[in-house]
Amino acid sequence: MKKNLILFFSSLIFLTLLLEIFIRFFFPQDLQRYWAVNEKVYGLMVNKSNYVHENHRFKSFKAKYTFGEYGNRITIKNHLNNKSDKILILGESFTFGWLLKDHDTFIHKLQLDNLNYNFINVAVGAWGTSDYTLFTELYCKEIKPKKIFVFLNTDDFYRAYLKGFYKLDNNNLIKVKKKINDISKDSYFDKKIPFYKFLKSNSHLFMLLRNLVYNLIHPPSYNPWSSERYWPKPPLNMNKLDSKKIKILNEKIFLKLKNETIRCNSELYLFFTNWAKPSMMLDGNVNKEFLLNANDFFRKNDIYFYENPNLMRPLYENPMDYIIDIDFHPNSKGANLLYLSFKEEVKKILDNQ
Repeated sequence: MKKNLILFFSSLIFLTLLLEIFIRFFFPQDLQRYWAVNEKVYGLMVNKSNYVHENHRFKSFKAKYTFGEYGNRITIKNHLNNKSDKILILGESFTFGWLLKDHDTFIHKLQLDNLNYNFINVAVGAWGTSDYTLFTELYCKEIKPKKIFVFLNTDDFYRAYLKGFYKLDNNNLIKVKKKINDISKDSYFDKKIPFYKFLKSNSHLFMLLRNLVYNLIHPPSYNPWSSERYWPKPPLNMNKLDSKKIKILNEKIFLKLKNETIRCNSELYLFFTNWAKPSMMLDGNVNKEFLLNANDFFRKNDIYFYENPNLMRPLYENPMDYIIDIDFHPNSKGANLLYLSFKEEVKKILDNQ
């Protein structure tokens, strides 16, 4: 009996080690925590400085991210020349290059076209207009960019309302200190289950099983593309009063962003991805309401704004060719389409200096 138990547990340990080695080599899991952390005063999410995230994985997509001193994603290892004029790049997950290898991101390709400048890409997933403005207010003087390029996406304006970094008080914009939800702190299971945190950080087999269980309990949603609705999020219908407040909030935020840019002796340039045209969005969508009036607002306030939906026509005609299935971020073809839509305009701006 004792021999059988020893044999059983020995076999179990051997099988576990064998599975661990197999998964580690053929299906490695992401054992690191999220690469972004909360800035300590306002809770703004920023990428970790001087950090390497080895394995961000979703299905067959896998990417490695390397970050510099400002939390900027570095994609060109031999272009860290501090003497080059800096271009601060602000954006969300599309600009960051979510799940894309370095050479596939559109910012990398724009950098290759303009190697006499140093692109500082600090984009963070789920950022919006308030995040861009707060980051500029907090860090622009430290980075000292010659120019600031903001790549706006379709959800950015509603996110300003959700984040709450800035609010309207009698039509005046005020900055708000919020209670910080530190995503880097230990979870409930980390604290309560022995070795749970250790296994999360060291065992590929454990993380695979953990992720399988999580997906069974919380199955990922699947929202097929429809040109009849706003994509990639739900319609975000709100009453007219709230929509108007959000529109005014964003206008005030952009005016502050302009002032913060001037305050750090830089120049502001806004680019819209046109990943979804305003005409594709449903009426009542707060993002649509702002975007339909964006050109007039930016022109009146002398803020550079560029968009060219004609260059994004292939996406509208065959959307599934340009996105990561289910995840819905741009795949390498989608990122290249974004690059082509901005290439000439960015080159023109930088060559005219």
